[in-house]
Parts: sequence; structure tokens; C-alpha cells
Amino acid sequence: MMKKFLQLVTTCLMIISFAQNKEIIKLKGDIPNNGEGDYNTLIVIDNRKDKTIGVLPFGDGKEMREVSFQNSPEDDLSEWYRKSNLKGGKQDFVLVLNDLKLSVKETYERKNIGTMKFSLQSFVKEGDKYHFLYKKDTTFMFSHRDVADAMVRNMHHLFSLYLEKTHKSKPSKYDLTLDDISNYQSYVNNYPAFKNETLKEGIYLDYNSFFRQTPEEGYTLERWENGTLDRAVKTENGKKMKIPSRKMFIYVENGKAFKNTYSGFQELLKNEKGFYIVAKPSSLFPPQYDIKLGIMFGLAGAIADALLFNPNKLSHNPQEIYIDPMTGEYDFNDIFDQLP
Repeated sequence: MMKKFLQLVTTCLMIISFAQNKEIIKLKGDIPNNGEGDYNTLIVIDNRKDKTIGVLPFGDGKEMREVSFQNSPEDDLSEWYRKSNLKGGKQDFVLVLNDLKLSVKETYERKNIGTMKFSLQSFVKEGDKYHFLYKKDTTFMFSHRDVADAMVRNMHHLFSLYLEKTHKSKPSKYDLTLDDISNYQSYVNNYPAFKNETLKEGIYLDYNSFFRQTPEEGYTLERWENGTLDRAVKTENGKKMKIPSRKMFIYVENGKAFKNTYSGFQELLKNEKGFYIVAKPSSLFPPQYDIKLGIMFGLAGAIADALLFNPNKLSHNPQEIYIDPMTGEYDFNDIFDQLP
């Protein structure tokens, strides 16, 4: 009898110890929806190869705890979205979670450096067809006294801001299957811009048309006397049609591509990793633009204050900055890999 009692006590202590060694991601607050997308439910596809988020040291005692969702990302995110989604809608909102990793290390200066790595893609589902909405995959580095707590406590901000950004995104017109969205990177890698040896001459008004190689038809480029691009023109049914250079995303001339940036058109280069420009990140945005928050896509509060970031390095050193083929945005992942 005593043996069974001791076994029961031991089991209970193990359960309590296990529970105490968990740090739960709390999804709290409302998810803003100021966009046009009203969706019925959130469907989460957990596509992570490694389901472990991280085992991190918490507090002054550096107690090791495993970071996890309360139940699962599928259940927790869907329920959180249901509580915030008061509008409802006819279409379903699909979130693909490709990666979510947290880690902490201590430097020689005894500073706690936290790394947050995540990869998310979102789609709208209508019937058995899917349409791409938005994606974000990046790595942030943070410095904070209790950096593990700062990252986990503010995790809901990351998801909330991502979903808010997605709500404002317009669905792509291209139909996708469930297999396509389950491995969307492979689908994108087959775009003609990557597969073809040469690019089609002409002007492209957005990233989709460039990577799918569908330039505006019939236009020719016109320049100012100093050689600066002015506009593209064509005559159709006796009417002259004009597209000013500021509305162009990319143009291709004599086999070379040029990307429109805040500082003017810059040559777009290609290697095995994709298409990129060589530029100072500060030259890609207006002077008043906060590069730090731009790269973070809106994270604020304690987690933004803790961002380990060297703006001088970004401002003065030209970098290879890639164009994300899924969104057309600048991809700063490689730059963050070099920081601090």
C-alpha cells in the first residue's frame, strides 16, 4: 500500500515539476482589422519541421523552461482569432506556420542576447482554391535583462501585428492548391524570372508581374536629355498612353533590370539566392523613416526597445538587399545575420 502511495506521490511531483517548467505563450488582446478582409475562421497549418520553440533561462535564477503554446498553435491561434473576429465573413483565413524559434545566449560581457526566428505565410481560402495574402520570415536579435521573458511576454504582439498586416493585404488573383501552399517556397522558385535565362524587356508595375514575367505590352521608354528615365509610352487606337517612371516597379532594358527605389532606379542583379540590389538600407526610404521599426514591421513597446540593432552599420555600408518574390518587399534577413 505504501509503495503504491509513494509511486502516486512521485508521479504527481513529476507532473507538477513538468508543468512548472513550461512557459506558456499567452495570446491576449484584440487583433485589429482595419482592412477589407472579413474572414469566417482562422485555419492554422503547422508546417514546422521541429515543433520545439525553445528551452530558455528565465529570471535571475536562470530557471530553464520550455516555451510552448497552451494547447497547440492550431487550437490557440484559431480560438484567439475567433474571439477577436467579430465581423465574420464567407471566406476562411489560412495561416501557415513554417518556423518559430526562440533562443538565448550570454555574451562575454554577460549580456543576455535573445534571438527570435519566425516564418509565417497567409492565404485566403474559397472553396478548394487558395489565394496568397502575405508572408513574413525574419530573425530579430534582442538584448534585455530577462530577454526570454521579454520575448515570450510580447509574442502576442508579433502575431497580432502580422495578422493586422495581412488584413490589409489584397489576395493574389492566382489560384493555388493545398499542395501549393504547403510548400509555397518551391512553388515560387518555379516563377519564370528564376527559371528563364533572360528577362523579358519592358516595364513591370508590381512584383507579381516581374517574377511571373508579364510586362506591360507595347510600351517604349522615354528619357530626359540627361538620360534619366521619364516615362513609358504607347499609342493605342490613336490615343497616346503614358506611365510615369514613379509608377514602375522594375523595368528591363537591353537585358538589364532596374528596380525603383526612393533614391531612383538601381540595377537589379541575380545570383543563386535571388534578385537583389546593392545599396545602403537608409537610401531606400525617406529620411524620416524609422528603418528599425520598418524592418520590424511595427513591433512596439518593450520588445522593440530591446531590439539589438546597429543603425550606423545599416546606414553607411552598402549591402546586398534581396527582393522578396512573395511580397515585393526588401528582405533584410542577411543583414540581421551580420548584426550586431
